Amino acid sequence: MISAPAQARITAVTTSPSLARPEIQAELIAEALASASVGFLVWDENRRYIAANAAACEILGTTLEELLAPQPGGRAVDGLDSIEEVLATGFASGKAVVQRLDGRGPVEVFFATFTTKTAGMPFMATVIAPVSR
Repeated sequence: MISAPAQARITAVTTSPSLARPEIQAELIAEALASASVGFLVWDENRRYIAANAAACEILGTTLEELLAPQPGGRAVDGLDSIEEVLATGFASGKAVVQRLDGRGPVEVFFATFTTKTAGMPFMATVIAPVSR
């Protein structure tokens, strides 16, 4: 049960007209993605990962530093037949088997991949969640 003072603070925050300000929305969305239980990855036109949350790193068996590290050929998005569909239509979803980067075998995931813009530049984003936990 939420105490009356805590409920009053929650109500004040969620009904505040300032909540609709773009900078507040950006912060709320960033926090939600950072702490989400599903993986969230952003990748560029060269299929290189440029951002990911902690859940994505856990699902893929890697650290953020390793996932984003520059390397010969770069860590690239692969293994999804639907990548070309995303590039053509802007959206794809389904199941895929992806190889964990820590060598602990493949993991089957649900995914949804879509086009988006960040800082006015086009990117692709993917949400992933293990089929079984």
